[in-house]
Amino acid sequence: MSYMNFSCIRWLKCALWVALIGTLAGCVVEPVQPRRVYVAPPVVEVDQSVGIEGGLIYYPDYEVYYDPVVQVFWFPRGGVWVTGPRPPGIRVDVLLASPHVRMDFRDSPGNHHGEVVRRYPHGWRPERR
Repeated sequence: MSYMNFSCIRWLKCALWVALIGTLAGCVVEPVQPRRVYVAPPVVEVDQSVGIEGGLIYYPDYEVYYDPVVQVFWFPRGGVWVTGPRPPGIRVDVLLASPHVRMDFRDSPGNHHGEVVRRYPHGWRPERR
C-alpha cells in the first residue's frame, strides 16, 4: 500500500510539472520599449540691437576669406569651400599684412567668389587717397 501511495504522489508531481511547463510555454514575454520623449528644438532669438560689423574679409592675392566673428578662414579645397584655423601653405601673419577688402556677405564665399575675383583680382591694391 505504501508503494501505491508513493507511486500516486510521484505521478501527481509529474503531472503538475507537465502542467506548469505547458502553461509557461504558452507565455510570451515582450521586451519593454523605452518611453519616447519629445524634446522641442531650442528657441533661438536674435538680438537686433547687436550688429555684426561688415562681413568676411577677402585677401585677393591668396583668394582666402577671413570671418572675424567666428575667427576662421575660408579657402577652396577640392572644389568646395572649407573653413579652418589657418589656410594651408600661407603664414597667417603674412596673409593678414597683405591687401584686403571687407565683403558685405556672411554666407559661403562660394556663392560670391566669381564676382569677387572679377572686382578684386590677384594683385589688387586699395586706392590711395
